[in-house]
Amino acid sequence: ISFAGFSIPARARFITQCVGSTLFSSLTLGLVAGQTGATFLSCGPLVPFMAGSWLGYTWGCVGFWRQSKNKAINCARRYPRIMCHSLLTDFDIEVPAHVNTGDSLEEEIKEDSNAKSMPENLSLEQWILDGGVGRLSSAILAAQSCHEDIIELQKNERQKLLDAYSERD
Repeated sequence: ISFAGFSIPARARFITQCVGSTLFSSLTLGLVAGQTGATFLSCGPLVPFMAGSWLGYTWGCVGFWRQSKNKAINCARRYPRIMCHSLLTDFDIEVPAHVNTGDSLEEEIKEDSNAKSMPENLSLEQWILDGGVGRLSSAILAAQSCHEDIIELQKNERQKLLDAYSERD
């Protein structure tokens, strides 16, 4: 679709990936279980297919959650300012000043009158994980919405590396 110039919203892409992942794992495990039931068991293919589909769907959901969580945590670790901006603009979640986002926040913390009551500087990754399922879910969707920008940054980093190699030769 990118060659046609269309842009799919991040949430629609996320839902499509989730549905595709769970559908594939559900059908695959269901068909294998159904075939096994038809071949080796006396109960026929229907009950093993239903059980296999249910296990496949569960396995697909858990796997997709883990993959999405790892993507969000890696985004928060490597690109904290982009992730903070995405959390603020997409979900109106403001990251507190005591969370380290890669900026020089020490001056802001010193100026704050409540600096003594603030906890130690947390990483954005730890702040997301400490916030429970709600904050983690928002971070997963924020990582989806800033994914294209991060890909562009990574392409630029790779191009700089390639330029450095070509300058040596």
